[in-house]
Amino acid sequence: MSFFDRKKKDNDDNYSDPNNSSYQIPQQPDQNNFDPSQGQFNNDPNMGMGTQFIPNNQDFNNGNNNYYFGAQEPQSQAQAPVQPNQPDNEDWEYTEQSLQNTLDQSADLKSQLRSQLLADRSYCNHLLRTVGSDQVDERRQATDRINDINDSLKEWFGTDEMANEIYLDPNTNYFVFTDDLPANPDSNVTAMWQQMTMTLADRGLLANAISVTYNDQIDATWMNYQNAGFVDGNAYLLNMYNDLQGRNLNVSITPAEIPFDADYRVQHVTDKVDKILDANDKLVMEVSRDSNHQLQIIRHYKDDQLLSRDIFDVNGVISATQFYDHRNANKVVRENFYRQDGTLVLIKSYTGDEPYIQLFSEGNVLISTFDSDEDLIVWWLKNQALKQSTSTIFVSIGSDFYKKLLSLRDSGIEVIPIVMKQSENADQISNLIDGTDKVSAVIAGTDQVNTYLNKNAKNKMDITTLKEIETPIYKEQK
Repeated sequence: MSFFDRKKKDNDDNYSDPNNSSYQIPQQPDQNNFDPSQGQFNNDPNMGMGTQFIPNNQDFNNGNNNYYFGAQEPQSQAQAPVQPNQPDNEDWEYTEQSLQNTLDQSADLKSQLRSQLLADRSYCNHLLRTVGSDQVDERRQATDRINDINDSLKEWFGTDEMANEIYLDPNTNYFVFTDDLPANPDSNVTAMWQQMTMTLADRGLLANAISVTYNDQIDATWMNYQNAGFVDGNAYLLNMYNDLQGRNLNVSITPAEIPFDADYRVQHVTDKVDKILDANDKLVMEVSRDSNHQLQIIRHYKDDQLLSRDIFDVNGVISATQFYDHRNANKVVRENFYRQDGTLVLIKSYTGDEPYIQLFSEGNVLISTFDSDEDLIVWWLKNQALKQSTSTIFVSIGSDFYKKLLSLRDSGIEVIPIVMKQSENADQISNLIDGTDKVSAVIAGTDQVNTYLNKNAKNKMDITTLKEIETPIYKEQK
């Protein structure tokens, strides 16, 4: 089936004897006036580009030149006999050039068609990854269109086994998922962030970030990443604990104060550590501050036994409390997490007496319980963090949460694994290429990874290779 209308071009082959003084030189098409959509030259007289003007009753002796414009041939005053055995040497050269132009144009059109078909198939695959499992009609329409596209690829190119680039929607928010954001990242981590940033920037998009580990210094770390050029200065970070605890809200907060009885006394240990003793010189608290003398940790003791530890955020507001086993000071049995206003938001229990995770509303009403951190993360992403936006998550195939995040696809959140090296995470890559995870799009760290996946994957996948980091060339100083 052809995607283009092709029109036939009328050729005027009425050539006269070149030795005749009234010989009409054929008007050659303007090579710059080729219409690629029609596969022909635009010689419409109404456009003023190919109209022949023909001498009418031309008198070369007296210089009287009267010109006739029209489609009819005027009568020549003197006709020399046509010599059929005399070839016109310019005819075949013009025909050959026209044929070459047509072949070149055909190759260009096929290349354009291939690009358009693959782009459309990428978009349809994107739809299948982003529409919910309950949107049956949308999924069926996208699947039918992919089948039509594959038929066209087979007709024009003999195969539909071609890897698409991943379709990136300008109306989508793109996030790189990370378990935590290391304050001192190694070269592999920084390279991944830089490559993701450059790849999306080429398409006018930002590589934002999602992290899910409790980290009181994560905002400062993200700013350091921006200053170092690992990520775009306009990209933003979503951290699950920051969000649940309300640190992203612009609300006035009051730093915490140390609980202090009248008979307590302070014993200075270092510039950053103080011990609080009671009237009997028993240790009650140990207070630690950061380099800015901001309250950081308070450890509570009874009979020299560690009971609990209060952790304060960068604003000096209590963020979490850890409770210890009275038989084992190294074992945490419970963690409470608080909002900026002091209300309880989350309980993590490490005993079998209560649910592992309990989530509370601001009114201290239990919202839900979770059996694992993965379940909490998926709930937060689906019901809170990404609820109001169309989003795509890029996640390393080696992440502890990779498998669980794939379940977000049922809710219309696109999840795309990142494979930086084919020599790592062998089990996960095996599940990827044999179709177990039903993944249809992958970010490849290198061309070698792209080739490996494209060659070995049992199901068709859209694959985009990350841009390489340009190594600066240092000129030798003279």
